[in-house]
Amino acid sequence: MELYQIRYFLSVCETLNFTHAAEACNVTQPALTRAIKKLEEELGGELFRRERSRSHLTDLGKAMMPLLQQSHDAALAAKAEAENYGKGETAPLCLGISHTVPAAVIEAVVTELSSAMPGLDLNLVRDTSAALAEKLEAGDLDFAIAVTSGDGWERESAWILFDEPFVLIARDAKSLASALDNLPLVRRPYCENTDDFTAYLEGKGIDCGRRHMVASDADALSMAQAGLGAVVVPLSTVRSRGIEVLPIEEGPRRQVSLVSVVGRRHSSAAAAFLRLMRSADWSAFQH
Repeated sequence: MELYQIRYFLSVCETLNFTHAAEACNVTQPALTRAIKKLEEELGGELFRRERSRSHLTDLGKAMMPLLQQSHDAALAAKAEAENYGKGETAPLCLGISHTVPAAVIEAVVTELSSAMPGLDLNLVRDTSAALAEKLEAGDLDFAIAVTSGDGWERESAWILFDEPFVLIARDAKSLASALDNLPLVRRPYCENTDDFTAYLEGKGIDCGRRHMVASDADALSMAQAGLGAVVVPLSTVRSRGIEVLPIEEGPRRQVSLVSVVGRRHSSAAAAFLRLMRSADWSAFQH
């Protein structure tokens, strides 16, 4: 089945006249008739009941029309996308961001990039840092913004963006120990520094006691603000939110990095993103 056959079929559906359809497609009527006949052979039945001045769709024709219209539209869209890509009008960029890194980290850079590239086609992928490492290695991502303290980053090149502490959010708490005496710890199992924080608590002789568990930082913050638990999060998570936090004395820290695969060629959008990220001022996130 060829695209031109579908185009001829749809033209007859619109005009209900083979002569007019041939004129609309700028072909001879015999050529259009042969194409329709070949399409009918491929589909296993007649698509039109032919009359002298007017043709009508058969039941098979009625059933096939929406499907062939969809195929035709998809083919044209794919062709247009390919042409735009070739002209540089479409600029795809796929970024992976760790669950623990707020999107605000790339907001200014993406805004600037979008202004410079009106055809920017951005895809943001959220996952754990370990999963992002696999997707980056497989070529599913252009870059990852993640914490690279764990395994799985052997082939990647990491550009450190900023270093930050963890802070405590707990209603009416004066310290981490006092907070955990009165409130359950809200666990964030997707956090790359979970083991570091567990070791910190053990080193301080702090018993976590009861624990809640969440699947996102948004839920963790909601529980802490509602007084349902104490949560420890990276400082960037609460940046510009107006949430009261407590520092954690000698607590764990983390480094957030922009990660790419060594030796991989970048698209124009990816190359521009890399330049902007490396030249950006990260002092607002550095603590």
